[in-house]
Amino acid sequence: MAETIKGEVAFKAADQNWKLVYDFNALCTIEEELEVDVADIGEQLSKPTMIRSIFRIGLAAHHGALSDLEAGRLIHDMGVAEAAQVVTKAFVAAFPEAKVVGSAGGKAPAPKPKPAPKKPGTGRKR
Repeated sequence: MAETIKGEVAFKAADQNWKLVYDFNALCTIEEELEVDVADIGEQLSKPTMIRSIFRIGLAAHHGALSDLEAGRLIHDMGVAEAAQVVTKAFVAAFPEAKVVGSAGGKAPAPKPKPAPKKPGTGRKR
């Protein structure tokens, strides 16, 4: 279905095959046009206008420049919830390391250093 290594997600809408991608250029366009930090995209996906614009920008690499109205028609055809899922999948594919936030990325954490051994004593308290 998708080339997730490249951050691409394929989907079907309006009886056509489409591909959404959030590459470096798409991320720059999001920041420039929408005046939003890419790190804050998750918070922005609750706004319909933001979903539509982010969706449009993700389509540009493979389908050329679309208007927000054209992107909105695709979203309407496939459903808002499915469109939001496709956007989310594409962002996760673009940033696979973000899936493991707070973990060691599948590797065991480095062991904590052990305290220095105590000097042997006589066993009597001083």
